[in-house]
Amino acid sequence: MERKIIIVYKSSTGFTKKYAEWIAGEMNCPVMDHKEATAETLSQYDLVVFGSRAHAGRIDGYEKAKKLFEKSGLKNIVLFVTGATPISAEDTIERFWNQNLTADERKRIPHFYMPSGLCYEKMSFPDKLMMKAMASMMKKKKDKTPYEQELERSIASSYDISSPRYMGPLVKFLKSASVT
Repeated sequence: MERKIIIVYKSSTGFTKKYAEWIAGEMNCPVMDHKEATAETLSQYDLVVFGSRAHAGRIDGYEKAKKLFEKSGLKNIVLFVTGATPISAEDTIERFWNQNLTADERKRIPHFYMPSGLCYEKMSFPDKLMMKAMASMMKKKKDKTPYEQELERSIASSYDISSPRYMGPLVKFLKSASVT
């Protein structure tokens, strides 16, 4: 029996929405903005894939989403997060997961990271201000570590490094027998 899967996303600048739509297309399942998701709607599905952005070191909207999932009675959740960190920064990504998910959640909830980029043009004013302030501080700093040099370059302007290839591990997981 095939599982009913839905992709629910929270996107601010469009990167997470893009990945959600790519995943939904690959899985031939519906995709829904988190604002439209209700406990009643989600309870009709066997599995919900929730996608959001990494924002100020947190998974944007995850706490609210968890409450909604609990209310709907969902048992099977998969999580993906998009962000400006390159996929090669494995230690940084692992620290992010450790900061945002409990040890139990890390074991119980399959989670995937997908690099995306920055889009200053679509950022909210407070986010844009925060990023520009950080960029200014990094520019003024002397004796930067290699990480700080890379950070300065990566937040200087908008860029898009999103690619369907980064959703591969998640899609493979969803299609695997271990999901049933």
